[in-house]
Amino acid sequence: MTYFAHSKEGAPQEQWQTIREHAESVAELCARFSAPWCEEAYARDLGLLHDIGKYQEDFQRRIRGDRHIRVEHSICGAVESEKWRLPWADYCIAGHHGGLPDSGTRSDLPEDPTLSGRKKRKMQDYSAYREELPLNPLAKPPFRISLSSEREECLKEVAFWIRMMFSALVDADHLDTERFCSGARQAPPPADFRRCLGAIAAKTASFSADTPVAKARRSLLEQALSHRDEDAELYLMNMPTGSGKTLASMYFALEQAVRSGAKRIIYIIPYTSIIEQNAAVFRDLFGEDVVLEHHCNFDYDAIREESTREKWMRAAENWDAPIVVTTNVQFFESIYGNRPSQARKLHNIAESVLVFDEVHMFPSLFYQPCLEAVKLLVKQYSCKALFLTATMPDFEKWMAAFGCGGVRICELIRDKSAFSAFERCRMEDLGAVSAEKLLSLGAEATSSLIVVNTRRTARALYERLSGEKYHLSTYMTKRDRARVIGKVKEALAAGRRFVLVSTSLIEAGVDLDFERVFRERAGLDNFLQAAGRCNRNGARGAEQCTAFCFDLDDAELAAGKHMQEQRYFSKQIAEEYGLADTDGVRAYFDRLFEYEKQKRDSYNFRSYIAKNGFLFESCARDFKLIDDESVGVVIVYPDDAAERAAIESLSVGGRAARRRLQAYSVSLRKNEFSELLAQGVLQEENGLWFLTNFGYYDEETGIRSDASCDIVI
Repeated sequence: MTYFAHSKEGAPQEQWQTIREHAESVAELCARFSAPWCEEAYARDLGLLHDIGKYQEDFQRRIRGDRHIRVEHSICGAVESEKWRLPWADYCIAGHHGGLPDSGTRSDLPEDPTLSGRKKRKMQDYSAYREELPLNPLAKPPFRISLSSEREECLKEVAFWIRMMFSALVDADHLDTERFCSGARQAPPPADFRRCLGAIAAKTASFSADTPVAKARRSLLEQALSHRDEDAELYLMNMPTGSGKTLASMYFALEQAVRSGAKRIIYIIPYTSIIEQNAAVFRDLFGEDVVLEHHCNFDYDAIREESTREKWMRAAENWDAPIVVTTNVQFFESIYGNRPSQARKLHNIAESVLVFDEVHMFPSLFYQPCLEAVKLLVKQYSCKALFLTATMPDFEKWMAAFGCGGVRICELIRDKSAFSAFERCRMEDLGAVSAEKLLSLGAEATSSLIVVNTRRTARALYERLSGEKYHLSTYMTKRDRARVIGKVKEALAAGRRFVLVSTSLIEAGVDLDFERVFRERAGLDNFLQAAGRCNRNGARGAEQCTAFCFDLDDAELAAGKHMQEQRYFSKQIAEEYGLADTDGVRAYFDRLFEYEKQKRDSYNFRSYIAKNGFLFESCARDFKLIDDESVGVVIVYPDDAAERAAIESLSVGGRAARRRLQAYSVSLRKNEFSELLAQGVLQEENGLWFLTNFGYYDEETGIRSDASCDIVI
């Protein structure tokens, strides 16, 4: 009997793929992908065993046309892997379609979804695999990496190694299946980092150095590059806002990629708001065929060339590209997620240079596992990491405190005397002020930016303003935020007097330049980010421009418990050090991290190590960087043809249509969503919620709780 793994619609059986052909191809790819950290024999046997459940009679009946039969095939290889002495292969094989499972316990029943429970399920005879697949019992440990002698650390390293093997297996499985079904994918050309290095060197050399700021940028870049040959695993680049961090970090990353023979550079950014502009800078420098931009808002349909569009859509599945620009969410959920679609990219992170922009913004609840992942990647998977920010915590201290020490660290910017060139404004702490006083101070300047902590406060202040005014918050759609930013740029260019009130979304990725900036007290890093919008381009004298920190004394508008700890320590540091002292920044993070240490260590992976094994599914369920408590609502504009076309194509357009509609959506808290739902103005269609009454949306201030424009609380 011929045993088939995949059929092809309309083709004779002679053109179908046999299990043996598929298994041997997957084994070869799996061994190639994991060669630096896994013994070849283990990886090959893992690939050979993953689909042996397809030797069951019912699967062969199903593939030959009996489609009503449902067959579980992935558990068979998990059971057999023990007989071939392949430790932990059962997790990878059992999860190669549904995701890495929890280990479970010996008392689990066959109907339980755990690895232990599923291995008790009855299967049909699949022993024919022994006649077709050339397996050999493993004669030595599968690791090509050195494991810690400490039990807990060793178990964490094994868990990470299992994830890497799972990634190699599922990517090999997908690629071979894709090759059979639709032909081999068009891969991006190999990385030519020497050419990219030449391009960025020419770009930076073309900048004139005839002003104090330009000279300081050149000095900081040269200082960073002077440490290019230091053999570290983690590099720290602490540079002020406006000092050219983006180009300097990529320049240094390219130097490291050439020096270490890295396969790719992965540039990781916390904000989707700035990822597009950074990716555009890199594409202009290195070419369209080099840079993969991967985040939830990227619209592949905007790529006109079909072959290019198809290439990048496929490359996004496993990050097979020389330079990847992505988000914290994509990066860390690919590591700690358990689904095959998330894990496929993980093996391609190995042997990369990793640049973490705004690294101080690692999510506090998942601080420990984020640092742990960086440590394991640089210590065991041949990565180099670069931490980049204008407000640098003492990472050497805090990595050790969170059990991630032992990493060789190199600080690239040791002489900070050039920082003074980027002090483009005075900084002043106003203390507690009334809303009226705040708005009066804002109106005195030609252009003022007021940044507050909540959307409710932003809307309330905006409504009290007179004269030319603008408002930005995430109550507004991306479409309207872009329109408002365009108007603000026009007002700045024309020199008109105006005030912009915004939430923190303005603090990164928006190139605007104000005479005065007011930042409601939050984290010290938030204040310094906002201050970077004051006299941003240095067109005025620093003595003419001021960035103010303030607290609102209005109980109805004050932030309450929002960012309470950050506000407390920020106020302490301002009193002891001032608002812009580099030692003060480090002291701020020291105090905040010490206070939050227990919370920041709560998702340590040790919590997901059980007596009987690893809890991969539970970890993935808990490790969510994006708050699942919010609900997205699409605002239906009465006159937007592009939106109407996207809505009409939802049923057939799938993910592409959904991505286009993100420009028209607003995220609401559950209580806000429930209020609108109760008023009957929300409707669900194709899995999305739509605001059907445009009277509940204001294009200047965003979504509202009712048509009379009451503020959403």
